[in-house]
Amino acid sequence: MIRHRVLLPAAAAIVLSLASPALAATPCATAGKRTERMICANPALRAEDAGIARLYRQAVARAGAHAAAVIAEQARWLATRDRLCGDLAPADDERARTCLARALPLRRAALAVRAAKPDQPFCARAAATLAAARGLDGGPPVGDLDEQLIGAGLLTPAPEQELTPAWRDRLPPEATQDAGDQMAVVPFGRAHVAVTALDDAADCTSFSVHWLDTAGNGGPALPPPEARPADKPAYCWSESAGFGLDATGAAVFFAQDSGPSRPMALPTRPEIRIRQAHRDRWGAACRIEATYQTEFRLGDGRCAADAATCKALTEAAPRWATALAASPWSIGADHPPGRPDYPALDGLAPYTGSFVPAFLAIPSVKGWTYTGLPNFEEEAPLLAWHGPGGPLILRLSPGMLNWRPGPMILGAWRREGGTLVPLAAYTINQVRVGVPTVTVATRQP
Repeated sequence: MIRHRVLLPAAAAIVLSLASPALAATPCATAGKRTERMICANPALRAEDAGIARLYRQAVARAGAHAAAVIAEQARWLATRDRLCGDLAPADDERARTCLARALPLRRAALAVRAAKPDQPFCARAAATLAAARGLDGGPPVGDLDEQLIGAGLLTPAPEQELTPAWRDRLPPEATQDAGDQMAVVPFGRAHVAVTALDDAADCTSFSVHWLDTAGNGGPALPPPEARPADKPAYCWSESAGFGLDATGAAVFFAQDSGPSRPMALPTRPEIRIRQAHRDRWGAACRIEATYQTEFRLGDGRCAADAATCKALTEAAPRWATALAASPWSIGADHPPGRPDYPALDGLAPYTGSFVPAFLAIPSVKGWTYTGLPNFEEEAPLLAWHGPGGPLILRLSPGMLNWRPGPMILGAWRREGGTLVPLAAYTINQVRVGVPTVTVATRQP
């Protein structure tokens, strides 16, 4: 293969020569930051970091006269990585490692796309990154699309600030008269601030965006960045909105729709909408949708029954969850009488014994406690299962309230006289598999 030299313009060559090595590979010999120490101590993370360093150098070299933009983007990503993954309580090392395990492969994908197509527009690059990204296990990344783009360094979220008296003096009165339960300000870019209000019901968030003048004072609110249904002025349930910078350093608004809030045995289609802010008006917008194929897999849990019962239960649980998620009961309305009957599941029959309050929550099995919202859905019936070790009482349903996404939860009890003995408790997760299909549409202002 013939290899060609890369000839940089003089200015770009100077920028490349001045690029800090710290923006490429983690300096393990002198690692001082928490994130750096964790990367250096973990072979998988260190391999990802090495890949990032290699692709970063390629992206800078191929950017030509725009090398400074790549360097600035890498610096923003490192600062965001350290803020989101490193600024956790000392006892949260596992969360910090999980954060890094998600962010590093995403950044590597973003740099690979950038190195391959240096002149790609931002939204096309974001879509290509989502399509190319893989987790450490080789499967599609977890998390909403906004979380993935933040992990990839293509969005930099702006931290919220307290709505202080000083901010109230700088903003027009109508910006802070919202009756929300909690308010905050989010400065983003050089000349914009969003005033957010957390409504009293179910974490619904509303906001207004204002342009800041040279003295830092806010003017009238900009028009809404996107049209909203009259009955949904706020962002609730599986929706969210944020503010920050895109990979070019431009101020942006982004809104995330996570898709259905109930586990369903169907492809999931989350979407994200991104819009630039130009002084006192909004710029172009793009909408990116990703289609993921999914399947159900056994998650965390514990079984205290005999080995044969535990094996049969864990093998059947994903199959039951898949059948439940594909049924009209999961796809239908949220509450009776609109919801169809619970489906017949293989090997299970309705339980005809007496109902007891213990069945309302996933059982606590010695050695494991479910950390999510533990209640079964009230409409989920009790089921009788004749396992290898004898009859058990089961319950299976989504593990969070209808307006919150979450895994299926499964509980199993054995009746011993008048006592219910918990034998097993599991989560069954809906996971993404295969290669996602990602589409992007751009709309001019």
